[in-house]
Amino acid sequence: MKRSRASRGASRARSGTSDRGGIRKRGAPTKVDRDGDLAMGAGADAIRGQKPRGGQGRSALSGSRTQTLDRTMDVIQKALSGSSGAQANIRQGGRGPGLEQVIVSGWKQSKAASNRDGGVESLVTFLEKKLTAPDSKAGTRARISKSRVEGDALIASIRPELLERMLQLNGFSFAGAPLIIEKYDQSSAALLDQPMSTQNGVAPSPADTKAKMTAILGRRYYQQAKLLDLSKLATDPDLVSMGIFGTTSTESKFFPALMKVWEMNFSNNAARREAVESVSLADNQLPNIALVTTLSQSFPDLKNLDLSNNNFKDAQAIIAWRWKFRKLQFLDLTGNPFCADPTFKDTMLKWYPELRTLNNTQVRTEEEIAAQKKTPIPVQAAQFRDESQIAENFIRAFFTGYDNNRAELVNGFYDNNSTFSLNVNTSAPRALQTEPAPWDPYIKKSRNLLKISHLPARMSRTYTGAEKIRELWTTLPQTRHPDVAAQPEQWLIECYPIPGLPDISGQSSTGVGGFLIMVHGKFQESNAGRVETRSFDRTFVLGPGGGIGGIRVINDVLCLRAFGGNEAWQLEPQAAAAQPAGAPVTIPAATAGGPPGYGLPAPGKTDTQVQQEQLVMQLSAKTMMTFHYSELALSGNSWNMDAALKNFAELKSQGTLPADAFLPGATA
Repeated sequence: MKRSRASRGASRARSGTSDRGGIRKRGAPTKVDRDGDLAMGAGADAIRGQKPRGGQGRSALSGSRTQTLDRTMDVIQKALSGSSGAQANIRQGGRGPGLEQVIVSGWKQSKAASNRDGGVESLVTFLEKKLTAPDSKAGTRARISKSRVEGDALIASIRPELLERMLQLNGFSFAGAPLIIEKYDQSSAALLDQPMSTQNGVAPSPADTKAKMTAILGRRYYQQAKLLDLSKLATDPDLVSMGIFGTTSTESKFFPALMKVWEMNFSNNAARREAVESVSLADNQLPNIALVTTLSQSFPDLKNLDLSNNNFKDAQAIIAWRWKFRKLQFLDLTGNPFCADPTFKDTMLKWYPELRTLNNTQVRTEEEIAAQKKTPIPVQAAQFRDESQIAENFIRAFFTGYDNNRAELVNGFYDNNSTFSLNVNTSAPRALQTEPAPWDPYIKKSRNLLKISHLPARMSRTYTGAEKIRELWTTLPQTRHPDVAAQPEQWLIECYPIPGLPDISGQSSTGVGGFLIMVHGKFQESNAGRVETRSFDRTFVLGPGGGIGGIRVINDVLCLRAFGGNEAWQLEPQAAAAQPAGAPVTIPAATAGGPPGYGLPAPGKTDTQVQQEQLVMQLSAKTMMTFHYSELALSGNSWNMDAALKNFAELKSQGTLPADAFLPGATA
């Protein structure tokens, strides 16, 4: 982030301010229960810091729009306002079932207030110790179930039988300061429910909040350098005046709200992503990225990230960004305890494959980046060994039927001996910058052999017979697969003839021939109003039977995983060029150069024309020539494949074939 450092340096030179301070989330990583309160042991959150980096903003936010999204700003305003309905619900219902609440004050004047967590952990430990009866057995210490910090007060939830003893602690000295302990009721709640800031007694409107936050972002955005400077946020005078850091609730919701305001100033995602290449979160004293994790959603293509002078102790502090920022080239973590870890460098290199500079030191060269993108074994074209288009016609019919009429599909291809099983791979790598869709509709039906060791449980998740398969399929979400002819790049389909399959007619003791088909791709499904994308792997064993086209599905295994893209099966140019003349035929629909439906029966097409088109596709797959030149080679050799291949080999050895005779990426 050389340019960002230059911008920051210039800013410091103008302002004369120091380069320390910022957001600090005190204590251990925050845990919040379902009521919104802090779970004990999590510590308290507070934002503190020193004077922010000076300098006036060089430009307003690029792409600013006048459109106001009232509903969005209402949500932001509620997040920032201590008197919001959401906050009131937390306060009124936050005690949990069967618990009493007390309000503890006065501890801010104690010596423990100088602790990193503001003294919260020490205070809770002190109260629990005092609440524990002297005659209690070891291990039966009284506990404060949960607590939260509101301004100068700690609101603690305890069991009802501890309430009287807790109130008796009023006036006790804690770290040199007397405590004030009262039962939490509506009168004490009213003292805490103060707006974050007011003018003449009126709380600011959502539009005012948006305008202020937009102005703050404008001052911190350097358009020419594509830098967003979010360092030392806690001491930004405008943020302080807005009351952002008054409570843990507003503190935790501030950064997502800030990112939402940023996004609202752009008309589309592409413009927003292009606007920023560098972000600085330096000098914020963050113990982890819990408060700022949404940065990866707003700027997934970030190239430079400055996290210097925070308080990240180990990799767990930034683990949420492990699969993020896959284009990151510059990362600065100087001034963090994590840098002293012997595994620090190796960990960062694994997390960020394009990282070049770490803590201002080069860790990879451009050549090393390029070299690691090459696979040790080049990706080869899929093998699709079909006979009389049996496998191809099945694939086209199957996925259309699965998306539109599963009951009819089962009747057409499955019988009483067909089996189906479903597996969910929740740990498979997912595509960059994507969040996995929920697995609830599938997980109870899944036959994950690594997780299910009990044999009866395994067997119960193998569905045998058309009726049971149909019953299961009706419980699974509806899907929509890409069209295999229009979007062949989204699929990888391989097919192999296999002998020795059971003959259901009993006429052949040695078995019959069939096909093993392996399909890799993706589909979309509607989930609670959202469209989710998943990747899948599906394996079929086909054999002769009484179904459509005289075939039946003997076995069908579906494996689901988070969407992982289709880069894994994209051909490398050198691999395509090196493919030998006798290589197996790829799936017809995946060969580039022909229009949709090429090689398939259609009204007006003769059988001869269909066969010729299929020969063209086969020759193109074997030679990597375009369809046009493949057709010339075949027609010039009376549509004899062997003669056409021999002619091609002769012309290629002589170097007489033009460059445009080959598909893109192939060489003559």
